[in-house]
Order: sequence, then structure tokens, then C-alpha cells
Amino acid sequence: MLSSGWFTTGTHAAYPTVSTDNTKPLADGFLPTLTVRNRQNAPRTPIANTDWHFGACDAGTPDDRSICLPAGFQPGHIYEVIYRAKDPLVLGLGMAVARDLGTFLKTANKDDAGTKNPVVHGSTVRSIIMGTSQSGRFIRTMLLLGMNENETGHGKVFDAALPHIGGGLIGLNIRFGQPGHGWNDQIDHLYPAYEFPFAYSHQTDPITGRSAGVLDRCQATHTCPLIVHAATTLEIWEGRQSLGFTDPLGMHDVADPANVRTFIMASTQHAPAPLPLPVKAPFGACYQQQNPNPQTWTMRALLDALTGWVRDNKAPPPSALPSIAAGTLVAPDAVTFPSIPANSYGGVDRPAVRFIGVHNPLPVFDRGPAYKAGSISGVLLKDPPLLSTARYNPLVPQVDADGNDLGGIRNVYVQAPIGTYTGWNLFRDDWFTDGFCTLGGSFIPFAATKAEREKTGDPRLSIEERYGNKQAYLAAVQKAADALVAQRYLLPEDAKRLIAEAEAGGIRQAP
Repeated sequence: MLSSGWFTTGTHAAYPTVSTDNTKPLADGFLPTLTVRNRQNAPRTPIANTDWHFGACDAGTPDDRSICLPAGFQPGHIYEVIYRAKDPLVLGLGMAVARDLGTFLKTANKDDAGTKNPVVHGSTVRSIIMGTSQSGRFIRTMLLLGMNENETGHGKVFDAALPHIGGGLIGLNIRFGQPGHGWNDQIDHLYPAYEFPFAYSHQTDPITGRSAGVLDRCQATHTCPLIVHAATTLEIWEGRQSLGFTDPLGMHDVADPANVRTFIMASTQHAPAPLPLPVKAPFGACYQQQNPNPQTWTMRALLDALTGWVRDNKAPPPSALPSIAAGTLVAPDAVTFPSIPANSYGGVDRPAVRFIGVHNPLPVFDRGPAYKAGSISGVLLKDPPLLSTARYNPLVPQVDADGNDLGGIRNVYVQAPIGTYTGWNLFRDDWFTDGFCTLGGSFIPFAATKAEREKTGDPRLSIEERYGNKQAYLAAVQKAADALVAQRYLLPEDAKRLIAEAEAGGIRQAP
């Protein structure tokens, strides 16, 4: 199937080709092309048009939404087909739909057809919009485009917003927009997702000379919501999230506007890896086991804080994130990550951790004169885009002696750790050489005993050396939970649950 986005292929239809004959040029001489490369910055290798065709391989007939390479597509490679499509969808209307639905649910008695509003509404009602990943980027793009102002131009739609793991923007308001694309360093690297402005605050881009902020339009109409922005450190490593709270060149910190709080959940990946983790390499697409560090308890506290802010005018806790000033936000090659050797802790054979300081670079993309980068809108006339030699400067979190992140919200699992949790992982050896394993972090447990650690050559203290017994571990969990509750980064009832789990189970033997 022709792609509409690598992780939403089953839910978004691809755009059909204007001609299923890929060997015959169109009237203007255009001929579709298919190329392959083994990583994003490798040269494209053309695949002859006689070696592929439009249509499903098992169908035997042309199909304007499918592609067949009889020799087979090789996993861990980037295939790009550039073809002339037809029937573009006006995807930007989705933001108008969200705006109008929010207005209806908040204020109307019934819709135009007479259907009664199913929720409580009225002048005292407050509304929150929350989105995770793609829908979080959707929220940010709505705000960028001024779509939190209702259709009549008299008031805001959503009073508060919680974009979760949704850094960057989403390329919907463009001709032939594809909602299933992201911002990864290998797959989707060239698709519109990270364009200036990066931050909620108004800034000047020293590369393009443009001045803007994500909230410019809603500030002009007094329709900005209260915002709690929550992200993981994977969004910093792979998603360039640091550009949301520094200047574009990564030289100094930039404060949030008064209506925004930013929270980075230390040592977490885009979505926690499901348990149990795989016990034999290759670990899915990744080099190491993925990171299971949960976001649940932090997100419950942040949603509670946002609710109190919008409903009761109770200010949330201050932003918690790594910073240049504190030395917890640094260049990738300045991270002092420990040298973790190959090990067989818990009976699982793991390779040595390969920390090579990779990051996801960001140039200015030239997508043609019909594309409006500042609004992530318009028409893409240059595909693939031209890349500037100038680069923005994303930064990444500094780490402690265990390799766990400093700065941001360090949850109980990070403050009383049984291993190293990272916001990055590499692809397995035969996939995308040295590229980030998409949306995956790493988990590398500690040795059980000092003897096992020393035999392996692991610089990280063992479980035995850290805790000694159940009571020491329980004390560490209690201390971390109490501090997080005091900071309002953990709800009291959730602290009781985590402490009870430590009392019942003792030192965790698995993530």
C-alpha cells in the first residue's frame, strides 16, 4: 500500500496515483520514481521502473493506491516513491471540526438538526482538550493557526490544553497532507513536523530572520488556553523538543509564557514499553530492551493540576525541565553517559551499550514558494525538500552516574532505580545503521550483587550495594514518593499505592 504515514497505515488511506502505468511519462514529462537507502543521510539508490509497479503484488492487476516490488522490500531501509497524486483531502478542516465541536459541547443547547447537547454546558463550564502524540501535535498546530477562537469571533473554545508527548507541529493544513507522519531522525525525517516557531514564547529565528511564537494568534485575540505541556526525554533526543524551551541555536533558556507550564518526564520513552520485556536479542527493532518506565502517575498529577488551574484558579506547580542554566541540558557530545558493558543480568544476554551521541539534526527546509513554513500550511512543490547548510541546535538531557536523566520530573522509578532508563535507543545492527530506534528508549538493569558487577566491569552500583535489604529500598521509595507529593508531581493516593507495592514485593527484580 502507498504510505500515508508509517504508524497509521491501517487508518489513513493513501492518495491515489493519477496513472497506474509507472513506465509511461505524463504529458509534462513527469515519471514516478522509487528509491531506497539504508539510512536517512545515505544517497538514494534508484530502482528501475521496470522492477516495480502500482498494484498489490498478489492481485495481478493495477491498483492506484498500492505498490509492488516483486524482489521484496527490505526491512530497515527507507523506500521513497514520488508520484503524481490526485484527490487531495482538505485535512485542515479537521481543526475547524474540533473547534466547532468544542464550542457546541461547551455552549449550545442543541445542534442544527435539533440533537440535544449530551454534556453539561453553560457559562460556568470549563473545557480541557488533551491529546497524545499525533493529537498533541494537532493541539499545538490548532493554537498556531488561531483555531481556539470560536467561529463567531467572540471567545475561546477550550479553556485549557494538555498536549502530551506532542512536540513539534503536524502537517495537516497542506495539500496532500498525511496525518500519519512524525518527526523521526530516520523515517519521516523530511516530512513537515518541526518548523519555526518551536516555542510557545515569541522569538526571532536567527537563521530565517522570522519572528513568531506558537501562541501569537491566540494572544492577539485573547483566546489562549491554560497549557500544561508534558513530554518524555525521547521527544528531546529524537523529537528536538528542547527547541521548545531554548532559543533556536540552543544558547540560552527561554521562559514559558504565564499561561504555560512545561514538564519533562525524566528517563522515559514516547510510550512505556509493555511488560514483560523481550528476553532475547534482537529486542524487536532495537539494540537494547526498551524502556518501561511508566508515565501514568505523573500524568495523573499533571491532569489534576491543570484541572485545578482552569476550574479553581489554583496555580499548578512550576515547570520542571532540564535547562542550560542548571547544566542539565547540554549538547549530545557533552553527555557523560557511563560505559555499560555487555551483561547477562537476570538471564538475559545484552550487548554493551553504544552511546555515540547521535541526535536528530534540523536544517531549514525549502519546500517551495507555495509552502508557508510559519503556518505549516500550503503546497509542497519541492519534494524532497532542499536543505539549508545552517542548522538549529537541539540539546539533550545530562545524566547522573547511572545514566538516568537529570532535570525534569524524576519519578519514583528513577529516584529508587533498579537500572538505567534512557529516552533513546539505537536500531538493531541490520537496520538504519546508528539511527535512533524509532520512539524507543532503553532499559539496562543493574547487577544483582557487587561480585556480579565487578566481574562484568559495570561502573554502576549493584542492587546489593544500593539497598542492601528490603527496608533500605522501601525507605528510598518512601523518600521519593513523599518528595514528589510535596512538589505536586504525584498524587497522594498514587504515592500510597507505590509504597504499598514496595512493602508487599520488596526490591523489584524486573522493570
